[in-house]
Amino acid sequence: MMTYSESLDWLYGLASFDKRSGADDPEIARLDRIRTLLEALGHPEQRYKSIHVAGTKGKGSTCAMLDSALRQMSYKVGLFTSPHLVDFRERIRVDGHWISMDDAAALANRVRSAMEANGLHGATTFEAITAMGLTHFADVGCAWAVVETGLGGRLDPTNAILPQACVITSLSIDHTAQLGNTLALIAAEKAGIIKEGVPVISHGQMLPAAQVIERVARERHAPLTVLGNHWRGIAAATESNRRPEAREAAPLPDQRRMQSFQVKQVARIRSVDKPYLSEFEGWYEIPLLGLHQMENATAVIATLDALRQRGEPFSPKAAHEGLRRVIWAARFDVLRAEPPLIADGAHNIDSVNKLAMTLAELYPGRRWTFIFGCLADKDAEGMFNALRQRAQRWIFVKPDHPRGLPAEALLAIAQKRGARATVAPSLRDAIDEIVRLGESTVVTGSLTLAGQAASAFGRVV
Repeated sequence: MMTYSESLDWLYGLASFDKRSGADDPEIARLDRIRTLLEALGHPEQRYKSIHVAGTKGKGSTCAMLDSALRQMSYKVGLFTSPHLVDFRERIRVDGHWISMDDAAALANRVRSAMEANGLHGATTFEAITAMGLTHFADVGCAWAVVETGLGGRLDPTNAILPQACVITSLSIDHTAQLGNTLALIAAEKAGIIKEGVPVISHGQMLPAAQVIERVARERHAPLTVLGNHWRGIAAATESNRRPEAREAAPLPDQRRMQSFQVKQVARIRSVDKPYLSEFEGWYEIPLLGLHQMENATAVIATLDALRQRGEPFSPKAAHEGLRRVIWAARFDVLRAEPPLIADGAHNIDSVNKLAMTLAELYPGRRWTFIFGCLADKDAEGMFNALRQRAQRWIFVKPDHPRGLPAEALLAIAQKRGARATVAPSLRDAIDEIVRLGESTVVTGSLTLAGQAASAFGRVV
C-alpha cells in the first residue's frame, strides 16, 4: 500500500497529456480509458448530480461560486478543480474541506489497482486524479459535484460524467499546442462537454467561438443560455445602489472587500405587476473583484435558474448568501489594504488584460510594483506589455514549478523596453522587499506564484 507521499510520486510519474503531441492521435487522451477506469470503480460519477464547467478563464471562480451556492442550500457538495495552488489536496474538496492525506492515499491505491487490473498502462496523471475525485464524492455521499475540466473539454477525462448542466466560461487563445490556434478550434474543444439535451450556459463569446457553441448546442438539442442575450449583470454605479438587504447583512469575518451588481434576464417582456421574470434576478454581492467576476457570477445564477426550471428545488435566497460567502484565493485577492498587496493568478494575455482593467477600475491612477513570474510556455512578453502602462517597477522571480521561466529571461524582456526591473532569489525575498518599502504591489503571472503569496499571508486556499 502506498503512503500519501508515495501516492503523489506515483501520480506524477504517470504520463502527462501536456507532454504528448498530437491531440488527435487515437492513443492520446481518449475517453475510453477513463470510462473503463470508472466502470472498474463501480461508476461513482453516476451516484450524484453534477455541473460541468469548461473555459479558458474564470472556470475555477465559477466552480467556487457554484459550490458555495449549493452548500448554502444544505447540499453536500464535491468540488473538483485544477491546478492546485500550494497543496495537491485542494483539487478534491467536500463541503469546502480538502481531502485528507489518508483518503487521498487510499483512493490512489484503489485507482492504481483498477488500472493494473484492466491493463490501463497508458493512463495519464489527470485521468487518475479525476477518477480519485469522482470516486471520493461518491464515497462520502455527495448530492452534487461541481467539476472543472483540466484542459479543453472534448477529450478531457472529466468529460466522462453526464452532468445536469454544462457551463462554458470566457474563451481566449491559450494551450494552442493541444487545443488549436484559433478561437473556433478552441471553442470546438470546449463545446465538447455539451451533452444531448443537457442545458448549457455560455458567456458571451467572440463571434467565431459563439458560432461553434451555438452549432454544437443545436446539434445536441441542448437548451442554450448566453450571457448578454438571456441574462446580464449590471455593476452598481454607486455604493447607494446596493440592494438594501446587502447593506444590512452581517459583515464577513475577514472583512473582505465586496462588489455589488444586479442580475436580470433580458430579451423578455416585463410588466408593472411582474417586474422580475425569475426569482434569481436581483442584487448580489461577491467578494471576488472585477467585472469579469460579475460575469462569472451571472453565469452561476443563470445555471441555478436553468436547473430550477428543470425541477431542482434551489433557493434564490441561499444563492445570494452562497455567492456572498464564496472563497477563492489568488484571484484579485487583496492581501493587504494599504498600501495594497494583491495576488492574482492571471497567466495569459486575456487574464492579464482583465487584471489591468480591474486595477484601473478600483485604483485609478495608481502605479504598481509587479512581482512577476510565469511558466516557459506562456507569452511572457505579451503579458509584460499588457501591464507595463500600470507599472512603477518590476521584480521578477521564477515560479516554483518544473516549467518555470528563469527570472533572468524576464529581466531581458524588461531591459529591452527600458523598464525599471530587478530579479529576486525567491518570492519570499520579493515580498519582504516591497513590505519594507511600503509599495503598492501585485503578485501575478502564474497561479503557482499567486497561490504561494496568498498562502504566505494566511489566506485559506
